[in-house]
Amino acid sequence: MISLALDNSKLAKTYDEISDSQYESGKKLLAELKVKPGETVLDIGCGTGRLGLYLLDIIGPTGRFIGIDPLPERISIANDNNVHPNAEFRTGVAEDLSFLGNNSVDLVYLSAVFHWVPDKQKALQEISRVLKPGGRIGLTTNAKELVKATTLRSVTTEVLSRVPYRGQVDAEAFAPTRHGVTATQLVELFLDAGFRVADVRVLAIERLYHTGRDIVDFAEASTFGNYLNHVPADLRDKARFDLESAFEILRGDEGIPFQLYTLFAIAEKIGA
Repeated sequence: MISLALDNSKLAKTYDEISDSQYESGKKLLAELKVKPGETVLDIGCGTGRLGLYLLDIIGPTGRFIGIDPLPERISIANDNNVHPNAEFRTGVAEDLSFLGNNSVDLVYLSAVFHWVPDKQKALQEISRVLKPGGRIGLTTNAKELVKATTLRSVTTEVLSRVPYRGQVDAEAFAPTRHGVTATQLVELFLDAGFRVADVRVLAIERLYHTGRDIVDFAEASTFGNYLNHVPADLRDKARFDLESAFEILRGDEGIPFQLYTLFAIAEKIGA
């Protein structure tokens, strides 16, 4: 099970400081969504609010921004950094948007978030309810069909298949894709919720990290403590050391290459 109770102020602060790659990917998503001044925008899984604060410069003072996240520590950082009267950061989940009225939002986005949503069907139904007819939804999420080709999954699986982890750790309990979807499943979910699919792509992304420790720090912070939670508690420190060492083996002249595959999708609510 994915636990929301593992997050803490240190993980939240670390994520805020080292989430540049996800921040830049989020900016590209917003560019594709063609956000306009004056729009009402809902950011689901807003984290520490970095992308939302960037978006506020686009929608301007006549727009409205709402950011929700189930992790209070991250919402606290977002609120500390927010100086905009037309922005609101609050704890919440995608499956319950009851604080918003029907047909009240122009745009909803979930940047690197959808793979954490347990009940995707309910979440998309709620998003459809609050979107205006013709309103847009955009998201990026881990491509489940290619997860085994990613650096994080392949290295993690290889390390945790060794002694002393062998037989004690289930590789399929890999947190970043435990609730993931394939491209086909995503399209089916959109259609079932009453959306017209405008774009679905699988993007191959390569990042460079300075150290193996940086990779593990990001994995722990971006999974709010769930990355190694399936490892027995007495083995976690060793697992972290072994993983950092395994990532270091991949080092090249410019750093440690890190491959991942992301689903990029945009859809519109059907209706006049």
